[in-house]
Amino acid sequence: MIKSNKRESVFADKALQNYLNEISKFGTLTREEEHELAIRAQQGDEAAVSKLIQSNLKFVVKIATRYQNRGLSLSELISEGNIGLIKAIEKFEADKDIKLISYAIWWIKQRIMQAVAEKSSLIRVPMGKMSSASKLKTTSDRIYSATGATPSSQELSSITNIAEKSINQLKGQIVETTSYDDILQGSDYQDFTTRDFLEDKSIIDPQQIYYNEKMHDRITKAIDSLNAREADIIREYFGLNESHESKNFAQIAEGMGLSRERVRQIQKEALKKIMHEIKPEEDVFVDEFLDNYQY
Repeated sequence: MIKSNKRESVFADKALQNYLNEISKFGTLTREEEHELAIRAQQGDEAAVSKLIQSNLKFVVKIATRYQNRGLSLSELISEGNIGLIKAIEKFEADKDIKLISYAIWWIKQRIMQAVAEKSSLIRVPMGKMSSASKLKTTSDRIYSATGATPSSQELSSITNIAEKSINQLKGQIVETTSYDDILQGSDYQDFTTRDFLEDKSIIDPQQIYYNEKMHDRITKAIDSLNAREADIIREYFGLNESHESKNFAQIAEGMGLSRERVRQIQKEALKKIMHEIKPEEDVFVDEFLDNYQY
């Protein structure tokens, strides 16, 4: 039985890798091409529908990788995301002044999260733990949005007042933000990373576009609104400086003539101020999905 399961796993890994290789051949569309295809798709042109689907399959993978370790394989997550993409194309109105993928992102994630809720351990998590996990997810995402770095359990504990031990236990209930440099799961991937697969810079990422347009100024202003010492510590700690090299508390403390603990306290308060400033507006319908912006 063990050998059988192992063979099935290897087969699944190879099938996924073949799929990734295949869809990497599909290019992206210009705004004009997408608009023309969307009109044809509305008129029942199946070839146009297929072209719209193919041009966005790589983005579905990008989204799916963020929901791993929740009871579903990456292949299953991608399949669910593809269903969401197809649904979005069916609902998309070509005359709307919005890019298809900016519209489809909600359908893709909604479908994936629904599958995760139905088929993974999420439905068995006590509500109290789910509340704490949600708080951690929100806090982690906002720090990542402001700094481009994933906060440690210690940092999350200092900000949320949740015990570090509890945070480590709750991490299994959090939909993790996947770095582009994380190795894709599966023994056959070895050093094959999400970045390798998504290196095509022509891929449209609506989340990145959204942050570029709506949040970059807000984040910059949030950091600039800090006092000089707070801003310096944030920039040094997260590498938001000319060298792009981050420093730990001890290194910052030595350079500023402060104690390590004092630097940690200042950083904690500065992060709270930044997160307050960049809180997504309630009327933005995709705000609960925004993540992975690198400042």
